[in-house]
Amino acid sequence: MKFTINQYFSKQNSRCGYCKGTKCSISHGMHSYTMFPEDYQELIDRGWRRSGLYCYKPLNNETCCPCYTIKCDALEFKLNKSHKKILKRMTRFLRDGKKDKNEETDRTGDFSKDAVGSCVDIDEDDCGGGTDKQSASVGGINDEPREPKLPIPNINFDVIAAANQERHEEAQRSPEHFDDQVPTEVENPVIATETECASKSSCDGSNQQRKKAKTIRLERRQAKLAAKGIEVSNCETSASKKQKVSQEKTLADYFADASANDKHKLQLKLVHVEGQEFKDTLKNSYALYQKYQTVVHKDPPTKITDYLEFLQESPLKYTKPRSGPQDGYGSFHQQYWLDDKLIAVGVIDILPHCVSSVYFFYDPDYSFLSLGTYGSLREIDLVQQLAKKVPALKYYYMGFYIHSCPKMRYKGRLEPSYLLCPEAYTWHLLTDETRRKLDESKYQRLNSNTDAQDVENFQTSDLSKVMLLYDNAYLTYHRYIQITGDDDDRDLIIEYGKLVGKSLAHRMLYVKT
Repeated sequence: MKFTINQYFSKQNSRCGYCKGTKCSISHGMHSYTMFPEDYQELIDRGWRRSGLYCYKPLNNETCCPCYTIKCDALEFKLNKSHKKILKRMTRFLRDGKKDKNEETDRTGDFSKDAVGSCVDIDEDDCGGGTDKQSASVGGINDEPREPKLPIPNINFDVIAAANQERHEEAQRSPEHFDDQVPTEVENPVIATETECASKSSCDGSNQQRKKAKTIRLERRQAKLAAKGIEVSNCETSASKKQKVSQEKTLADYFADASANDKHKLQLKLVHVEGQEFKDTLKNSYALYQKYQTVVHKDPPTKITDYLEFLQESPLKYTKPRSGPQDGYGSFHQQYWLDDKLIAVGVIDILPHCVSSVYFFYDPDYSFLSLGTYGSLREIDLVQQLAKKVPALKYYYMGFYIHSCPKMRYKGRLEPSYLLCPEAYTWHLLTDETRRKLDESKYQRLNSNTDAQDVENFQTSDLSKVMLLYDNAYLTYHRYIQITGDDDDRDLIIEYGKLVGKSLAHRMLYVKT
């Protein structure tokens, strides 16, 4: 199929996983049969989020706990004291296999967790000290909005393609979708390990430090002087060297500290959810998920049945364009193997402009390593590596920032972070001033310019071009009315168009039952 296909459900009320209120979490939702990564990128840039095959968009001006899409600029990311402490702790453990005395105590409750983002450990330096034993009740995969129990018609993609051969072939030729190199089967991605990165001068350039602006300016000045035949002073040369030596360590530097003599080896594997390697390790991954949900979230083992539904199933079509990342776009699991044991899994989507965090779970026996925060840092590092080939792919999306729930504010500690305006769909730096405004009122427009409007604003005049899937045929809403004379869903389709935006409404297929 060359089209994203969705069945829209309109407004849904559900239990809130943050304030624990009943039927007070309000969102719009749709079931996605198949979706192109670039379409999902546009959707999350309009406040949508996926959970398995279900995509939903909180109605922030009505819901109990407004959810603001949050992203971090990975290329400008700054390590804070707490991050460095966690990275050094991991390095020491890998090197010596030892834990500090103050790390011997169990820290399984020392984390904060978002059902639609990463599980991030709260470090004492980051939150004022002490552990939060109540955090386990916040979020949780079972608390996020669920797809309504409505009939979902089966769609036979082969039949639809055959019934719309001309339009299907036209879409294949169109540059609108960029899967010019989609493989017939998902290839196993190349695996970069700690040992490999440590043994090379650079791991595809990953160990190269990004120069500070001051250093770059100095080098440019020296080059200009040299071109004019002016000798650069020893003082300036010495200052340049001193500046280089004093450069702060990057994430890649910390991860490259591993050596062949370390007692433990930590290996990261990026596996696609439809690849053979994922299937080969599914038993390990599911066992780890069960342990995490049982120990950390106190879920009864008999109720842990949603792994495949929420963490493996994905509507995202695997695409691998020439200009894209080496492993392609789609849904992946980033597995953390300590020696031969799986200790953590990051569920992520790799999209044209970002790595989007879906979920993170880990072995509670290794809570002393603050694996939630460590996983976020590894995912930021992944973005930094991907950006070397795909410059536009430079953001790390962390799901939703819920300021009205204090335990969910940890995402704002990854700097610089930006929040999405729920009205103009523009990005705004998360500052203390922004936090102050959210303290005053949990719903904020964020864009202070009242004249700023949604550039994808859907008007009634755009209705005629909305693409529908009806009776196995692709057709516009205008053509549908001509054929059937039925306009009962007019208001619902207008609502859908306003939520997804004009371009997507004219590109994706709306299932008309």
